[in-house]
Amino acid sequence: LEHFKGSYAGNGFNLIFVPMPFPGNSPPGSPDGPMDNKLFLNLTTEQLTFGPSLGSIPNRGFANQADIHLGGLPYLQTVQNTTNSSTGKGDKPRSTEHSGIHFEPGVWLHVPAAKSFQDRDSIVRMASIPHGTTINAQGFVPDRNPATVSGGKPGPPVFETIDTTPFILGSPQSRIPFPNMTAETKNNLRVPADLSPFIKTGRINSAIIKNPNIVLQDAINTSKLKILETTTFKVATGLPSAQLNGGGTANIAFLAGKQSEVTTASPGQGDNPNAHASTMESTFYIERVEYDVVVDKMKGGTTQILLASLPAGARAPTPSFAVTAPPGGVPARKTIKVVGVQIQYSQNVSINFGPGGTILTWPHVSVATLVPTDPQP
Repeated sequence: LEHFKGSYAGNGFNLIFVPMPFPGNSPPGSPDGPMDNKLFLNLTTEQLTFGPSLGSIPNRGFANQADIHLGGLPYLQTVQNTTNSSTGKGDKPRSTEHSGIHFEPGVWLHVPAAKSFQDRDSIVRMASIPHGTTINAQGFVPDRNPATVSGGKPGPPVFETIDTTPFILGSPQSRIPFPNMTAETKNNLRVPADLSPFIKTGRINSAIIKNPNIVLQDAINTSKLKILETTTFKVATGLPSAQLNGGGTANIAFLAGKQSEVTTASPGQGDNPNAHASTMESTFYIERVEYDVVVDKMKGGTTQILLASLPAGARAPTPSFAVTAPPGGVPARKTIKVVGVQIQYSQNVSINFGPGGTILTWPHVSVATLVPTDPQP
């Protein structure tokens, strides 16, 4: 969490299937598929701001467990929809009415190992989402590599494949593709219904709909980023293990819907959830990136705020740097190498709803690439 300081901003992609109301017990059919869901695809901009440290947070042990002290910091995440069907890009002004699609206050914690039953420190993300869901996600602190500056693995990140195809509750091997996932076909159960402008620009296509992590790799490839090292860690709400129990999600009554057995657990097939968020898993990639920065003639000791040089068509956000000239100054224009931080993440929330005893789990996936908003030294 040492890099979680100040404010970051950037861009990404968000995919969510939302439930649709209909009369009776079975959804009506249509040429575009069953009318019980609509798929929203959003190109996004995002701001992620970390507050000051919360200091030492005492947690009291019992019996053979000694007291521990947690470290933590608050954060605020805001996301806007910038999908522009006119250009096929994510360049719609974010000030447009109704552009906000996500607001999340929360806390990150570093938890020392509980020596009575744990041998590793853990990371915790606690968050509150205004739709009516709270999460408590945990993961282990990754091993530190003594051979790199920040302790990460040398080189760029390796992204897992995420399959966004819905599946029968409890049976991820039983995937059910829906027509609105095929980008090449116009579909009124999808927003945008016509994806041809986005297919032309490469921003949204069937492959990206199926595996949004492609957007993260595209940000690296189109920007020709030289990533020196990557620290990767994951936090999830479950399932609990002997070494990392607790955690989970909680939903308001409207989201959980009518239950055959009142519980906070995942819904049973006899339940009737509206949009029950049962699990959340997110993976963060903290990267040290070497950038080219063009420096013009400067007097010794002066400082300029300069942007990194990225190629045309780059999809990663452009960081800025505070460059101070040496005592002798910079006599002529030159290109220098500077190292900055970039954060990428991939998040998957399992949302459960479905008709008449056939509840499905619908993946809700968000990905983004972020850089500091303030100039890096």
